[in-house]
Amino acid sequence: MQQFAVIYKVFYYFWLVAYNSTMNERYRLLLDRDEVNQRIGELARRIVVDHFDDDPLFVGLLRGAAPFASKLMFEIARQPAGLHPELDYMMVSTYGSSHHAGEPRIVTDLSPTTVVYGRKVIIVDDVLDRGITAEYVTRHLQGLGAVSIELAVLAQKNVERAFPIEPTYCGFNAGDKWLVGMGMDDAQSGNEHYRWLEEVWEIKRDDTPPQLALLG
Repeated sequence: MQQFAVIYKVFYYFWLVAYNSTMNERYRLLLDRDEVNQRIGELARRIVVDHFDDDPLFVGLLRGAAPFASKLMFEIARQPAGLHPELDYMMVSTYGSSHHAGEPRIVTDLSPTTVVYGRKVIIVDDVLDRGITAEYVTRHLQGLGAVSIELAVLAQKNVERAFPIEPTYCGFNAGDKWLVGMGMDDAQSGNEHYRWLEEVWEIKRDDTPPQLALLG
């Protein structure tokens, strides 16, 4: 057993060296785990102050929102106001032919037992880009009877919006950077690569061709 532990430590050491080399070669660290958690904690406190006397429904947009939404719910529940957040998820696709943005469509809707009518809703997403998905989901929730709709994102980009939509709660401004981690993956590296990192990294553009932003 002791010999196995030694072999595992040696293997882990060399894996860690290779991993760090890959990350530093292709990506640039923007926010470490502590900084991410700090930003999310700040957002949670703002949301609790704004909604201490109501019961908002949180709607996370899969797949990107999952890490951010989970941490945000933990932080909200941790606040002394005693808010018990309700979180449901939607999955919306805007991919058309040849990976060009098409008409948004709902892949997975809210649970049939989730009540939207007459409630305040906060959409939760990893990043706000052109606003195509956020605007579509906003209209969908309005059709279900939401009395107000806000948007909470971990990051927003300084790009031309397809619709006049801005986040009510935003962790940080990413400029025009391409990001990975905390829900944002690098599809050019591989399927779901780096989505579940607890840090936020910038893809170095001199190493990576420009990415086509279709969601957000």
